[in-house]
Amino acid sequence: MTRHHSTATRTTVLLLGLLLSACGSGALPHAGDGAAPPIDARTYSALQDLESALGEQGRADFKDTFGALQLDPAGRRVVLFATDEGRARTLLEAASKAHPGIETSYTAIRKCQYSRGTVDPAVDLIAAAAASNRLPAPVHSAAVLPDGSGIKVATTKAGTTSKDLKDAVAELVGDIRVSYEESLPIHNLDATATMGAPMK
Repeated sequence: MTRHHSTATRTTVLLLGLLLSACGSGALPHAGDGAAPPIDARTYSALQDLESALGEQGRADFKDTFGALQLDPAGRRVVLFATDEGRARTLLEAASKAHPGIETSYTAIRKCQYSRGTVDPAVDLIAAAAASNRLPAPVHSAAVLPDGSGIKVATTKAGTTSKDLKDAVAELVGDIRVSYEESLPIHNLDATATMGAPMK
């Protein structure tokens, strides 16, 4: 009886230990399918530092090629989307010089369709038109797609299929690819919508 109680106690302690460890460094993102062990805090911090350094250069001197960044903790990498691989490697070198010690080996370069130099001004045009209610349907937000493949516009359900809205946006951004998704308005703390007309 005493031996059984001792075994149960050890099992309980082991389970508690696992739960506590899961609440610590295990809180960091990791692969959900069990294919890779949970990422440790030091590696995750290194990925964040790399992402920050790449973004700093990309939004400054490399807007002509920089498209987007994706932090991939499960893959232990930062994906750099760029329109030109050679320029992307120069960007990586510039980030390393500006921030000595960053782990550039975690970088994965992928081709994308548009640079921020092309897409950012287009996003600004959509935002300005939405804020002044010059679009035929409400637009709640506009942003670069995560892989640099175009622009994502958040609008009402009717807006997602509105030819008038799509034609109006196309006049602003030319042949840049635009996708539309339904969403609720984005509000400020005072409950006023940040972009576009009230949702219909």
